[in-house]
Amino acid sequence: MRFNKLELAALASQTSQSFDREGVLLFKEKQDGFFRRSEGYFCVRWFRLRGNLLFYLKGPGPWQEPVGVIVLGQHKVKEQPLDENGYWPFQLIWDNGICYKLATFHEAERTLWLKAIQKAPYTVVNSQIVALKEKLNKIRATTDITTYRLQKGIVLDMNEVPLCELALSCDNLLCDTHGRPPSPVIVVYVKYSKGLCIKYGTTEIVGTCSNPCFSKTVLFRASDGLSRETVVRIVVYDVKERVSETAVPMGSSTLKLSTIQEAQRLRVALMTRDNKTVGFVTVNGWSLEPSYIGTSPSHTNDKNCIDIPQKILCHRRSQSLPPRLGLKLKFPSYGSLLKQNFVNSHQVTYRFHSGLGGDITVHEIMAEPKLCYQIPMQLLDIYIQREKELLEELLSVGDIFGHWRVKRIELASTHMALLQHYCHSKQCLHQAENAYFKASSKKDDSSLEFAPVNLHLQRMWVYNDTLNKTGFHDVITAGAFAAHTHKAERTGGLIRLVQQVKDITNTKAALNFAAANKIQAEYDNVVAVRRLRDEILADMERIVVLLQANQRKEVVSVIGVIKRKVKSMLALWEPAVVEESLAIIGWPKHHCNDDPENQTLSAIMRLTDQLSLFDGNTDCENFDASSSSSSKDTSPIVDIASFPSSSLNLVQNTGLKDKEPFKNMYETELRFYNDYFKSEERSRLNHSFRSIRSPSKLSEAQNSSFDSNRPRHGSLRHDFKSTASLEQVSYRCLMESLSGIDKKKSAALRNDSASLPTIGQIDSITRENNLAFLKSIGTDVDAAMSLALEGVMKYVDNNKDLTDDDLEYLKNVTEGFKVSAELLVRWLRVSHAALRLRCESTSWAWENAALQTRRYMCFSQALATLTAGLLCWFCSVSCDTVVKVLRSELGPLCGFEGLLSLYSTEKAMWGDMVVAVEDLQTVVFTLTKIGHSNMAIPQVSGTRDALTVYIPVSDSLYSKFINKEHLSFTITPVFFNVGINEKATLAEALGETTPQFQSNNDNLDRLYKYYYKYNKVFPADHMAPNRASSRTKPLEEVMENLRIAVHKKVPKNIEVLHLAALATRLMNGIRFTSCKSAKDRTGMSVTLEQCSILASEYHLAEHEMKKALNIMRSEGCRRENTFKNIGVNKYAFTKKQVMALPEEYRPPPGTYGSTQT
Repeated sequence: MRFNKLELAALASQTSQSFDREGVLLFKEKQDGFFRRSEGYFCVRWFRLRGNLLFYLKGPGPWQEPVGVIVLGQHKVKEQPLDENGYWPFQLIWDNGICYKLATFHEAERTLWLKAIQKAPYTVVNSQIVALKEKLNKIRATTDITTYRLQKGIVLDMNEVPLCELALSCDNLLCDTHGRPPSPVIVVYVKYSKGLCIKYGTTEIVGTCSNPCFSKTVLFRASDGLSRETVVRIVVYDVKERVSETAVPMGSSTLKLSTIQEAQRLRVALMTRDNKTVGFVTVNGWSLEPSYIGTSPSHTNDKNCIDIPQKILCHRRSQSLPPRLGLKLKFPSYGSLLKQNFVNSHQVTYRFHSGLGGDITVHEIMAEPKLCYQIPMQLLDIYIQREKELLEELLSVGDIFGHWRVKRIELASTHMALLQHYCHSKQCLHQAENAYFKASSKKDDSSLEFAPVNLHLQRMWVYNDTLNKTGFHDVITAGAFAAHTHKAERTGGLIRLVQQVKDITNTKAALNFAAANKIQAEYDNVVAVRRLRDEILADMERIVVLLQANQRKEVVSVIGVIKRKVKSMLALWEPAVVEESLAIIGWPKHHCNDDPENQTLSAIMRLTDQLSLFDGNTDCENFDASSSSSSKDTSPIVDIASFPSSSLNLVQNTGLKDKEPFKNMYETELRFYNDYFKSEERSRLNHSFRSIRSPSKLSEAQNSSFDSNRPRHGSLRHDFKSTASLEQVSYRCLMESLSGIDKKKSAALRNDSASLPTIGQIDSITRENNLAFLKSIGTDVDAAMSLALEGVMKYVDNNKDLTDDDLEYLKNVTEGFKVSAELLVRWLRVSHAALRLRCESTSWAWENAALQTRRYMCFSQALATLTAGLLCWFCSVSCDTVVKVLRSELGPLCGFEGLLSLYSTEKAMWGDMVVAVEDLQTVVFTLTKIGHSNMAIPQVSGTRDALTVYIPVSDSLYSKFINKEHLSFTITPVFFNVGINEKATLAEALGETTPQFQSNNDNLDRLYKYYYKYNKVFPADHMAPNRASSRTKPLEEVMENLRIAVHKKVPKNIEVLHLAALATRLMNGIRFTSCKSAKDRTGMSVTLEQCSILASEYHLAEHEMKKALNIMRSEGCRRENTFKNIGVNKYAFTKKQVMALPEEYRPPPGTYGSTQT
């Protein structure tokens, strides 16, 4: 333990009344000898005891200079009898061998010293404090308002208008005996019936000031059971030490709430228990009224002044001056949509001075989005459905040659492992302890790895009465979109993993990537045909409705659309390609002679039994996920689908000899060494996500929206049971094919099939017959649709009402097309499975599954965070701005700010986050009308390659879109990262920040492209700089400064973050801020941004800037965020870490010290 010498000397030199005991003691010091230290002799010294510090001076008088101190605690006292010199000695002994020998002249004096020393240790004093608090609570029960609300079940409603707002200031507070002013803080208590006293609110601490003016205010709410008769007690404390928040009461005053409301301004005396005046407190109370009726008030750059007819148009002076009588202050209205999507809000209010002498009202809100677990669970449903379909395709191929059988088992085991992992993750999210919040202390919990860490809405509402200006300013804070459960791996994150897969210099990787592209193209065809089939069936149903409504002209136009779609479907159907794929692996057989005792057969029986558990069971409650580990050290993907031992032996014999977790594959198989994408490779980053977005073979008519919630007519489980035309691709044929595998020859078969086999396994006559059969499928589809359309045209020409027989006929011909189209889709899916067996390496499949899981994990966190930001954006930006942005196909700009250092584990987090943010631009968002229902939660649908998120908006906003095509949009994400902690210093010293520099340059290019489009939609206002209502720089200047800043290679270039955030706000974008856990560095960044907004847009006085920053960091929502995450009301910074931070990001003294992150 280290002490400050000067501080201890000053403490030891204080007046006598400051010490618990003082007097003369005999002290035996060790004397320094030539070879060793001797015991020495007793010398007389003056001792002083204060707390657990025992000071001793140079001589026997109290005026002597202090020379040493003994820290008492965890020691033992040993008394000794009277010695030969007539002294009464005793010893202070510690376990480490340290011993101090002291003595007194009289026995009674020794007894008094021993009693004082016994009470001195910290543990004794702390136990006394706890006992006194318990005793005091029995006499007068006191608790804080948060605990009281939890006990009473009171939910804080952000839309509730409080009874009044209280601003406090003090004057003429007494100084201590040395003339030093106090460090006051005010605590407001509310007295309920039955003697219950609630700690209702506090102000900030003002250091060494006898006339403090407090900026933090207190809101009184009726929902807490308050009324006009409520008794309010105001107590002023003097804070002696900020770190431990040690404070002593100075004085108090008691008032009724009705008195505060009626008088509006009161100056009352602060009285001690002895009825002595220690100063005065001024109470300023204001009534509140909603600032806007209906939706939330909007804000734009320099046009966010709204006219409020209820407002008294006058210059309202500072709280230090007498207010205008009857004045009501504004209170923000948040709307019902945000109330339905955000819970557990925490609110702090402030009043700062503007440069003109007026007041700036600030409301800081922090709330938890309900989407934290909802969006990941919806995505997991899509991932589960995708793996089920791929598994069904593999099981539907039927009887194939021996070496293909083993490969199918291995590929199927990969899908079963992914199914098991996804279902286990979904079940854990559904059963999470906190339904809306994942604390940073749980970021290493693999059972919750798909949910974002510490996701919150950080909202600031500002109202400057002098400028007649108000607005909302939102920032979404979340932990880095990263695989936190894989932090022990030094892979460099997704950015290196994806680059390794696409590394053209590696022959193996290049071949696997080419095969993956070929398989993906085949899968795109399957998805496109299925979508066209569903749209054609929907169009046929629409034709029936139009015929019943006697709208013949519309029917003719729909028929033309159907013909184009059928033509496109048949263009995607290539019988020769399907026949070639099936000929290579061998066409399925019709006979089934399965041996029930065969071990491989039992393995597949087990696999198909588990597969059946997924049907109709979206919650996956019946699925056995016991093998999925929720340990922090391992990934849940460990075992291969709970196969029997015989099946595992089979897989081991075929090349997968060790059941290693997926995460171990990063360390062994995947070796990634590229720091960042090459320029020609960056455009292909999201191939797997983008490939289905704009298929080249689809016409314009095919690109209509696809609703995955419709009945899935192409399900193999449904298809194979509906007709008998494809019994050769049934599960029974699969079992029959696997029953004859010779395990001893399986390894040899795999070696023989290392290269792509040639076609020659089936004679030419059989192949021609098979090709003719496949061609007949396309012919049947064309014929069935022609028959259906001919029947429709007949009814159009007859111009008669439809009878029941006519409806039955149309139903039959539509069913005929449906059957033939389903047959075509089934064979396309079988062809896709056959292509996978031919081209997909099993080792690459496992590596790709590990990479896919990590990418989905990071993407899930990013999408949940983005959706929460979009909900706030639609509620805080003006409707006209929203409509203009979406009509121009511009889409909102999403600015992601990262504070990660490219050193150690955070380098992998940065790599994960880069890819996750990139993947967000492939998602399509569609606005839906919320209507009168309370279901305002966004919904995710589609496939993993073509996701659509449905965002509920208000009816008033939805009605402004005349063309419904404008309801769908994509976003433009930009991600700028600059490390600011001590690890960032190390990364810069080691030259590890090159990837960050390249990434920031790439995102600058993307931001400039958006800026050019934005300027066409929102032309620059050249008069804006001349306005007195805004100190914000014009957008053109901000973009130029950002370009210069990004190209600078300077350490901790935080100017990039500030300018990027400003540019995002000026272009009506959405702001996101992240660090590792969105708690400490994020708290510093968010509070700095809020104060910058107050200074630039609301004229916060320059001398108030530093004060406002310290108050928000010490008393605001981000301090509460630390307690929510780790249970400690401190930022996780050490003193050295604080010194490594840029000056603008340093927390005030007394607010940091926790070591848990």
